Amino acid sequence: MNFDVNDWLGDWISFEHLIDSRDPNLERAWKDSTEAMRSKPLFAIMMLGDARRFWSKACRTSGRERRDRIGGWHIDRLPAAGDDDGVAGFRLTWLDEGRKPIATHEYRLDHMHDKGLEGKPCYVFHAIDAVISDPFAVLVAMDPMPERSALGHGGLLSHLHFQYASDESKLIKGKGRQATLRHRMWYPTMCAAEGTLLDQCNIVRALHRLQAWKELPIPPSDRPWMGNGRRPHRTPITGNVL
Repeated sequence: MNFDVNDWLGDWISFEHLIDSRDPNLERAWKDSTEAMRSKPLFAIMMLGDARRFWSKACRTSGRERRDRIGGWHIDRLPAAGDDDGVAGFRLTWLDEGRKPIATHEYRLDHMHDKGLEGKPCYVFHAIDAVISDPFAVLVAMDPMPERSALGHGGLLSHLHFQYASDESKLIKGKGRQATLRHRMWYPTMCAAEGTLLDQCNIVRALHRLQAWKELPIPPSDRPWMGNGRRPHRTPITGNVL
């Protein structure tokens, strides 16, 4: 892994927005994903017959230290770092579901965790300005995948898995190369916010090894009208897919 802050900068939305959405195209993406997973015994057992339900539990952003859900992130470069690539980290603002700031911290890369989410190496960041018991003091996160720039070149929407807590011991047990995650099936997930509805549908499909759509199967004119007389938003920026 090679930390590149450019892959982290900008706005992110919680994957929970895609899970909860009732947009017919996302509904279709989830339905196709469930059907695809039912043909694979191991996945069928893990997902209890429903891909959406599985990810709803695995990707919840609330936890023991924070009961309210997290709606997204906004990430900037570290003010003190400037253009100095020698300082690995960023300034992260945690957002609620209404996109209002919850907390802002400056995170520094403390070390790598060899057996992190999905058994892969993960970064362990510490907030240098967090107080005791702050639920966002420690952040464990994978590299964004694919890199943030991939979408602009015809690739998939960038996304990443993470965990957070007030203390590293609440996330990781053990020391050194033998250390493991305490909650291996907890997968809060963020997606790059610049994606369109089609990009969001294709992330759902990619997670279940389905081919990406080239266009939405249900065009805007065929989507149901909303109660206020407006059509659903086609390209959500905040992640509130209507």
